[in-house]
Amino acid sequence: MRVDFLRPLCAAAFVVCAAGAAQASPPFSFDAAPGRLPKTVVPLDYRVAIVPDAASKTLTGTETIALEVRKPVSVIVMNSLNERLRAVKLDGTAVAGVKSDDEQQLTTLTLAKPAAVGRHTLTFAYSGKLETAPQGLFVQPYRTPDGTNGTMLSTQFEATDARRMFPCWDEPAFRATFQLTATVPANWTTVSNMPVHARAVHGTVATTTFERTPKMPTYLLEFSAGDLAHVDADADGKHFGVWAVRGQEQNGATALANAPVILADYDAYFGYTFPLPKLDSIAVPGGFQGAMENWGAITYNDQALLFPPNSTQARKETVFSIQAHEMAHQWNGDLVTMGWWDDIWLNESFASWMAAKETALRNPTWNWWEGQDVAKEAAMNADARLTSHPIEQHVVNELEAEASFDPVITYDKGQAFLRMLEAYLGEDTFRAGVRQYIKARAFSNATSGDLWRGLSAASGKDVEAIASGWTTQPGFPLVSALAMCDSTGNRTLALTQKRFLYNGTDAKNPHWNVPMDIRSGPSGKPQQILFTRDGQTVPAGRCDEPLSANADAIGYYRVAYDEATLALNQRGFATMPSADKIAQLDDQWALVEGNQAPLSSYLAFSSGMGNDLDARAWEQILGALGTLEFDERGTPGHDAFAAYARAVIHPVFDRLGWDAKDGEEPATQALRRAVIGDLGAWGDTAVIAEANKRFDGFVANRASLAPDDQGVVMAIVAENADQARFDQLHTIAKSAKDEAEVRRFYGALANVRDPKLAQQVLDVIMSSEIPPQAAGIRVRTVMGMTPNNPKLVWAFYKAHYNELLASSSEFSRALAMTGIPATFWRAAPLDELEAFVKAHVPPTAGAFVARGMERARSAVALRDRLVPSADAYVGGHKPATPVSSGNR
Repeated sequence: MRVDFLRPLCAAAFVVCAAGAAQASPPFSFDAAPGRLPKTVVPLDYRVAIVPDAASKTLTGTETIALEVRKPVSVIVMNSLNERLRAVKLDGTAVAGVKSDDEQQLTTLTLAKPAAVGRHTLTFAYSGKLETAPQGLFVQPYRTPDGTNGTMLSTQFEATDARRMFPCWDEPAFRATFQLTATVPANWTTVSNMPVHARAVHGTVATTTFERTPKMPTYLLEFSAGDLAHVDADADGKHFGVWAVRGQEQNGATALANAPVILADYDAYFGYTFPLPKLDSIAVPGGFQGAMENWGAITYNDQALLFPPNSTQARKETVFSIQAHEMAHQWNGDLVTMGWWDDIWLNESFASWMAAKETALRNPTWNWWEGQDVAKEAAMNADARLTSHPIEQHVVNELEAEASFDPVITYDKGQAFLRMLEAYLGEDTFRAGVRQYIKARAFSNATSGDLWRGLSAASGKDVEAIASGWTTQPGFPLVSALAMCDSTGNRTLALTQKRFLYNGTDAKNPHWNVPMDIRSGPSGKPQQILFTRDGQTVPAGRCDEPLSANADAIGYYRVAYDEATLALNQRGFATMPSADKIAQLDDQWALVEGNQAPLSSYLAFSSGMGNDLDARAWEQILGALGTLEFDERGTPGHDAFAAYARAVIHPVFDRLGWDAKDGEEPATQALRRAVIGDLGAWGDTAVIAEANKRFDGFVANRASLAPDDQGVVMAIVAENADQARFDQLHTIAKSAKDEAEVRRFYGALANVRDPKLAQQVLDVIMSSEIPPQAAGIRVRTVMGMTPNNPKLVWAFYKAHYNELLASSSEFSRALAMTGIPATFWRAAPLDELEAFVKAHVPPTAGAFVARGMERARSAVALRDRLVPSADAYVGGHKPATPVSSGNR
């Protein structure tokens, strides 16, 4: 599935049922696979010929489908949407009736006589439409840097939108082969899953036929067309291409270099060579966000694939990691496809985990696994709520399938769980189990049970007994660790667990088998255990040593220490390994958020980092202090807290300064920018002055600021801008040379605080200054303006939501609406927000609305609880050294 920048997820249906009690997962069976389509008629091969008209947004086509009839039938049922069929024949005989129902997304063919068991051929012609949002075959307008307007066609079929381009059996268990033919303008280039078989020009149009694909589900078919050009290379018998709008193809050189390296690593890891002759990567200007793993023809938003000369380090990391994710899908998802949408995690969790593993392997200076703590914490934040859901969700029918693509659970929790499971079983054992799974299910489908059997065979353990609680139950445990010391100073831990929740309790009292790594002392070797029962005890080093019950921060659980051990960890915090610090900071802040620990217990850790410049640990601290500073806005204690927060992080700035040093790792450079940005946002006058000085230099000489530094400098300037400064910022934005600069420069405008300037930003962002392929930055910019001007932005959003979401798919629009309460809780009463959302989403979106409202209510309650605590703490902990401040 696409890996989204915003990670938006068909509003057709949202109902997803929570998984019940853990039961043995059966292996994949075609006959037992859920779905609405009868299993009596099975497609074997499709020959699809399409003639799209981008100008009229219409589509005509013909199909020839080889069928296997497994039982005599009088009707044939398949999926369709917005299509009208004609000249429908089975084995050359016209059918008796055709009924297409767009509400049910089904076409029913009544046969002239029953079809006998065996092979048959279905033929028909049809007409349909091209979409304007990324669903089915869609039209994507764009504007090049020189102002030329163009149009491209591309596809987005997952989960259930292949039926929008051609009538088909659009459920994942119905794997078949496909031969696609397309007729488009002769000056266009076409790309699909397989190499070109034949191309013939007929005047102003050309007809291209592609080679037949392997057996695969409908959602992996791909077609793109337009004025495209490419860079290409060959490696290990495979052809690699990166396609883009003509003139942009050279910006694909980085991705082209990445692809053979990643593919070779995956060939080796999975023990199964990539089975297609080529792998194309296609940069779509706009459209869907992120990427889609179509077999042999991966589509990307161009900002996730191309790397122009003015790109940032963050974009370089985005390109590699998203490529690694989508290419992992060529095995987990494409070669082996989940049998039904209940098991979409087998695609998405695995691709996320494999991508992180590959990115860390090939880019050791990026400290990738530490950075993935951000994704794990996002998952745990969502999973610590009563409205969360299991990784495995029961999807009743395929119209609900897209609702199972919850990014923080399906992607991030799944990734974190797999990392924990791999650490417990061992890397070599885990890989051996994955190889067995892939080999056994290649060119077919799978269930969770198939994976558990592969891992169990390799490990000799009952993996399902260990793992199923993590995939079939929502949430995760809070492990309470009570230290007991004997007369010689040796420590024993007594462990108990309960579900960790920010609010409320879980009446089901769930239990998990928890793989744990326990470390005593700064340099102790982690001890691995499986925590299976309350009261379980384990030796844990010496009582005078700091303790980590989640060594290296690999576990997907929280830890609460007894008071004495917590105090010991606070005193020895500076000596702990960086990853253990990260786990301690994450857990203590979550306990504070859940009202299970005082704020002071967290702040003692955040001010005890010593000389450690670990980027993720400080990022966690910046996030917590940022939450508190935001909550303090408009209160009498704000300025005192801002001064305290500056004092905590200023020593980091004093060591790092403004400018990068030779040999610095990217994570350290990112930390510098984050600290500078927060010091500016929290009123450090010296930082603000220096940012303005550097911006003046940038106005005079665009080469004076590196692309990585432009965003933070312009954000600080925008925060403190008057009209003259705003006009300079706007002029720079209008002069953007490409979409990367458009996103960077217009995005900086979102930081303005002056309400008059904020209104100007809202006017600008909705204007034609924004190229059509970058329409998605409108809603991101508007949302980014919420912290500084919540009421203004809320009024604007209510008036313009249709325009803001115009380029989004149906499901993305609905999901964006359900996120409104958590974004605008400071702008309007919660009842007003809830009423607005319910008026703009389908009734079946109730679970999503409930999640959004729970987050909003939690945010209000957290603010009301933490502001007095922060004021009291700051009152007794004055900054040790004077720190420059400014008015807000």
